[in-house]
Amino acid sequence: TSAFLYFSQSQKITLELEQTEKEKATLQSQMLQKNLEPHFLFNNLSVLSGLARKKPEQIEDFIDDFSDVYRYYLKHGKKQLVELKDELLFLISYMNLMKKRFGNTYQIVNNIENTAGFIIPCSLQLCVENAIKHNKGSEENPLLISLSRKEDTILIKNTLNKVDFTHGTGTGNEYLKRQYQINFNKDVNFTETDTEFIVEIPLISKI
Repeated sequence: TSAFLYFSQSQKITLELEQTEKEKATLQSQMLQKNLEPHFLFNNLSVLSGLARKKPEQIEDFIDDFSDVYRYYLKHGKKQLVELKDELLFLISYMNLMKKRFGNTYQIVNNIENTAGFIIPCSLQLCVENAIKHNKGSEENPLLISLSRKEDTILIKNTLNKVDFTHGTGTGNEYLKRQYQINFNKDVNFTETDTEFIVEIPLISKI
């Protein structure tokens, strides 16, 4: 009886581990696909076309940033973790693209001085993307997005100025939550107040 129970329990654990690995692979695949989804490519090609007509002197810088963003996706998209400093550099290229598209209607302020630690790739960009998607800004009243660090937690805050409607499915936030739970047994927290939306992402001290 003991041998049978031990064998049954071992089989159960093996199946659970296999399922977890499959879920991790699926989540990583979904995230990479999301980051490379056609509308992102289409929107930026439209911006490039506009620059060619109106501001050709900005084309070279735009292509450099666009290449940096896609290179980062392809190089780090399937990694479990990246250094925080690399993620922040990637975010600069991403925001340069957003500035070419939206002007100064979305502004990001980086208050992170200590860049030690590791983070899931594209997680900061995902939070910024959600802030832009679900809120509106203007040149006169830009939407502010701030990054800061509190011990081993990164805080991404944006002021609230919600658009009238969005078609968000919550996939991005759920991805972050599940990845940190599955891989590191840590929680990503989301908080909404009357004036701002806050995401708290735990840093991993070492791989």
